[in-house]
Amino acid sequence: MQIHLACDQCDHLIHIDVLKPNQVAVCPNCQCKLHVGKKNSEQKVVALSLCAILMLLSALFYPFISFSEQGITQTITLLDAGKILFAFNSPFLGVLIDVSIIFLPLTLLVFFVLIHIGLLKILPRIYSIKLLKLIFKLIPWVMSEIFLIGILISMVKIMSIADISFGLSFYSFSAFIIFYLMCLLQIDKNKLWNQISSSDNNPLICSPSRAIDNNLRACHICHLLTSHTVCSRCHSNTFFRTPSSIQKVMALLVTSLMLYIPANFYPIMHTWVLNQDEPATILGGIMTLWQMGSYPIAIIIFIASIIIPLTKIFVLGLLCYVVSYKNYINHTAQYQYTKIYQMTEFIGKWSMLDVFVVAVLVALVQLGALMSITPGKGAVFFAAMVFTSMLAAHAFDPRLLWDKNNDSSNNNKRDI
Repeated sequence: MQIHLACDQCDHLIHIDVLKPNQVAVCPNCQCKLHVGKKNSEQKVVALSLCAILMLLSALFYPFISFSEQGITQTITLLDAGKILFAFNSPFLGVLIDVSIIFLPLTLLVFFVLIHIGLLKILPRIYSIKLLKLIFKLIPWVMSEIFLIGILISMVKIMSIADISFGLSFYSFSAFIIFYLMCLLQIDKNKLWNQISSSDNNPLICSPSRAIDNNLRACHICHLLTSHTVCSRCHSNTFFRTPSSIQKVMALLVTSLMLYIPANFYPIMHTWVLNQDEPATILGGIMTLWQMGSYPIAIIIFIASIIIPLTKIFVLGLLCYVVSYKNYINHTAQYQYTKIYQMTEFIGKWSMLDVFVVAVLVALVQLGALMSITPGKGAVFFAAMVFTSMLAAHAFDPRLLWDKNNDSSNNNKRDI
């Protein structure tokens, strides 16, 4: 059976036969990966999800990391990171840690198991639709792997001044991340949506060009092709192009830039040594790491906290300018802009690395008057900046780039 799809990057129509395992369907126009053939994906998702759940639950109830200095030892569990941030009047950061690395992935893993053992067939169709929508919207906001890298960077920061030991929970948490990422690779979104589909996804195709040329809309949720204003599969409103995409992106970018200024002006954390405060901004922390000789870590933090946020704001601003003011873009430029956008969207959440480093240090280094670390206002502003920049990337519609070498009559449909 053939499946008709429209590439969500360039709107090119593609007809795909049933793929064999590990076969990859690629858009012939922009070379974006559309679909991967999978074998026994349901069984693999259930097995990997159960392993990930077991590892995550194990990571919650055993010592995670121990910090020792001059005979004083501080041992924390994974749950302590959020608790200690709450204790220091940083509820935003506490909720961020608990939700993005524990509650959200655990909830998703339970849903993965349930929907792959037949829950979608049992639930009324309206609830199955809502459940799939919720799952696919939440997946990009899981940041457990970034938290793990933040832990390793934190250890490098304090290893020279104290003894560090990893508990059983650290290894369980690392195993959980591996199982979780492997699970995501096995999820077949098309197959899940087809379980609740009331449409055969075979619209009338008049020409082998783009969906908009055939008066077709690709649902932004389930990717079903339709000529109607409401998707028959997931009941979402459909559009030729995301309404007010450029305006939304620019508003979020301006907000991100406004948040980025205080994020760098205020200290991201305070180090207290013998009751003496040593505040550190993002750039100040990078310079300290460099002076300590931790060059690779300093470079990683500089890239994640300085280069990536500014580059992301610049790139998205440039794409908005190109879409708004360029009358024509050649195919090579369209391809390059699309790849840049994909990379920008992918690396966006890695800017959260510095926030997680602060969270780990605050939770771990609490030795009373001898030494302690507390969060600064800069961490809150920086986390908010990362969120708004991620929303900006999700709001941009890359198909607008590919409208620039097509008839202007189709461009008039883009916000309908």
